[in-house]
Amino acid sequence: MNSQTSEPKNILNGLGWWNVYFIIKIALFLNDDISFHVIENFAFISFLLLPIPFKWLKITRSFISIPIGLWLLHFDSYLPPLDRLWSQIGQLMQFELSYLIELAGRFVSLTALLTIFTLSAAYYLLNKYLRVTILVLIALIYISIPQPIITTPNIENTPSLLAQQQKTDQNGKEKQPLQISEINDDVLNNFKSNFFADEAKRVTNFNNNIQSDAPFDLLFLSICSVAWDDIKLVGLQNHPLFDDFDIMFDNFNSATSYSGPAVIRLLRANCGQEEHSQLFDDAASNQCYLFENLANLGFQENLLMNHDGVFDSFLNLIKKDGKIETNLMPQEGLTPYQKGFDGASIFRDKDVLDRWWQERIEDDNGQVVALYNSISLHDGNRIINNNASTSLISYKRRLNNLLDDLYSFFNELKVSERNIVVMLVPEHGAGMRGDKMQISGMREIPAPSITHVPVGLKVFGKNIERTGKTVHITAPSSYLAVSSLISNILDQNIYEFATFDPEKLVINLPETSVVAENSGTTVMDINNKHYISLDGNTWSEYPTN
Repeated sequence: MNSQTSEPKNILNGLGWWNVYFIIKIALFLNDDISFHVIENFAFISFLLLPIPFKWLKITRSFISIPIGLWLLHFDSYLPPLDRLWSQIGQLMQFELSYLIELAGRFVSLTALLTIFTLSAAYYLLNKYLRVTILVLIALIYISIPQPIITTPNIENTPSLLAQQQKTDQNGKEKQPLQISEINDDVLNNFKSNFFADEAKRVTNFNNNIQSDAPFDLLFLSICSVAWDDIKLVGLQNHPLFDDFDIMFDNFNSATSYSGPAVIRLLRANCGQEEHSQLFDDAASNQCYLFENLANLGFQENLLMNHDGVFDSFLNLIKKDGKIETNLMPQEGLTPYQKGFDGASIFRDKDVLDRWWQERIEDDNGQVVALYNSISLHDGNRIINNNASTSLISYKRRLNNLLDDLYSFFNELKVSERNIVVMLVPEHGAGMRGDKMQISGMREIPAPSITHVPVGLKVFGKNIERTGKTVHITAPSSYLAVSSLISNILDQNIYEFATFDPEKLVINLPETSVVAENSGTTVMDINNKHYISLDGNTWSEYPTN
């Protein structure tokens, strides 16, 4: 009698504690936090419900089920593939333990742990009176029923669309609306292919006939981890620094979410946007290198940072692939202001910029083009002797300090009455808000909230003033517009006159479609919708919050 009833009793036990796992999945799916792969999930359920007469096999199944369940949860999520995360393990090993613990806390919060505990307690109580497995299976079948699909329009005639997106209207006329049909993988792959083919033909040619003794310096501020989304998240969009610029790019795409590639793209700004894989080879032409071209016009190179550039071989990378020939400005005597995510010292932005400026004033020998790179806002940094309760509070303090430092430095440049053009070009955002594919601070995918960065230009000088208000460029732009703007400043020789008109400086600046890449990942903006590919061939709409 006992042998006859043992197997049915085993079946009636159902999913057991795995019910809690699937209840969590159902809740996440209904909240649109994850997707639900029907075949894979029901195959897992069948594996869990399969009657097994031997105890040792049941124990083996229990051990096997745990990694399968974790893998399936990740598979259902919008997070990047595990191989992308694994590829970063070398860098993760350089992080301090406290930062690794903080990152783990972003994946599994205290609220999530309390929710799991509550659901587990509820299951324990209800399972005594209800067949919870039956209810869970009914719910899983319900969410598996396909919902009516609304077809998204797709792009017809990709080459002509690309031309429309990149065409600059020189007559001030409104562009024709994009011609849309339906979107599919082939169309998006063609768009991407045609985009890079067209970008390979674009170049900014500096006028070699201009005077080699242009009466001004150039300073590029390359700031890590600040995008418009981060600025708005912490409520600093009204900082006076942003009102101080003469020209602002309101729709600038950094084209990547990692530092090395971003700075290389800036240093190769004289050519159209390259594919990510091409950044680590020589550029197609020496004409692509911004600093090398300026050096040919008589500008001496300067390089300064508020860090040592050792992490991820950053300094060597930008010198090799960006063709910067000068050495890093010495940092001896500077007092550390932050402790980096890897334990390294980070110096105050104002201190580094002040030291460079004082040396520049004392050694007034020709004109200079300088690159300043700051990692004051990098995720995981901590201000020394100023512990913040959360990463967001720390980020806000560090961003406010950086903006104050730059604003103070700008005022110092005004007082000096020396001729200098400063251009702010952030590397990428910090991703502090996070989204369905990435936790806060994660930048594996170049999401639009990370690549939409504040880029601006400011002209300083004793005998020069701006006419009119700050000019805002609303067209989609990227690094080619940076070199074109510098070319216009050189061509118009603005320091010959008492005033300059920023409207004239932005005439015919090139537009660039919003395409961003990291290794193996592409995000594109098509008709105000973003699409992502993780394998180079298949595409899906980027999940929004």
